[in-house]
Amino acid sequence: MGRTLFSLLKASRGNGDLSDLRKKVEELSIELKDVKKITSDLSEKIDKLANSLSDLSKEVGKLGEVVGFMIEDVARTMLPLWLGRYMGVKVDSLNRAFFEVDGKTVEVDLYGEGFDERGLSKVIVIGEVKSRIHGVDVKIFHEKALRLLREFKNPSTYILVLFGLYTHPTAEAEALRRGVIIVTPYNSIQRAAKTNNTL
Repeated sequence: MGRTLFSLLKASRGNGDLSDLRKKVEELSIELKDVKKITSDLSEKIDKLANSLSDLSKEVGKLGEVVGFMIEDVARTMLPLWLGRYMGVKVDSLNRAFFEVDGKTVEVDLYGEGFDERGLSKVIVIGEVKSRIHGVDVKIFHEKALRLLREFKNPSTYILVLFGLYTHPTAEAEALRRGVIIVTPYNSIQRAAKTNNTL
């Protein structure tokens, strides 16, 4: 299709051969049909590719959920030991929990009740698990935990903890400011004094 219909008409005027022009138009028509077929085939392939990408996206989402549940399992195993060793708080287990707050269901990844081994006072532990923790995650978790704590009867001592694999510097600063403990398999960030939050 290197030559346009206009250029063919212009060329045919010079030699007056109309049959040559018809032949060229037929060739162009055949080439146009080929282009339409190629375009149609390409469109089908793009549709298949889009469907494949959609399927891949769903599978990656499922994989993300699996990884999230695995990290939660690590947190459930590690945090009770960590709380006992570094905070002096005995908690037998941390489990997913659901609470009613202002007519809405609030879910937390980690919830447990224990006691301070030194003073034997009751301690409530509320935690969330994220693979990557940023400052905004700390803020959202802290606000959610405080709404939840207002519903409890006399929660004098509580520990708010975020568990993750990676912490951004903004998360560290926000956690220190809000009194939230961040624990990773490699380190922890907490206030200098023992967390003994009171409402």
